[in-house]
Amino acid sequence: MIIDSIRDYIKQCPSLEKFNGAVRVNVNYLDDNSTTYSLEEVPSNPLIKTYLDGSSINKFDFVFCSREPYGSDVLQNIDNSGFYEEFSDWIYENNLKRNFPNLGENLEVLEIKTTSTGYAIQVDEDTGRYQISLSIKYFKKRK
Repeated sequence: MIIDSIRDYIKQCPSLEKFNGAVRVNVNYLDDNSTTYSLEEVPSNPLIKTYLDGSSINKFDFVFCSREPYGSDVLQNIDNSGFYEEFSDWIYENNLKRNFPNLGENLEVLEIKTTSTGYAIQVDEDTGRYQISLSIKYFKKRK
């Protein structure tokens, strides 16, 4: 499954341990406690291009999100933003190095990129939900 491969890949980001220690990345579930992480699939048309032999270029859009401490402490909020900046840099560097997730048989990643900056999407008194949008473009070989 693509999302499971992405999860394994994201767990390798050194910033996760730097900011949180033990790393747990959920799928389509973000705990109410801080600090937790999740990958969430985004509805989109996956097909970019189809070839005569049935092979295709596709994309997989998703968000990486977290619940972080949030409030009037400016330094904490800067740390939260800093985490997403480091995460985005890690994705960018991996793309340049062609260090991609292994999506499995007949699927070859062509590109991974962030499609937004990290931002607070929902905040309450003590925590905030932050997220960053990403996209993976891949070649799907006809079986």
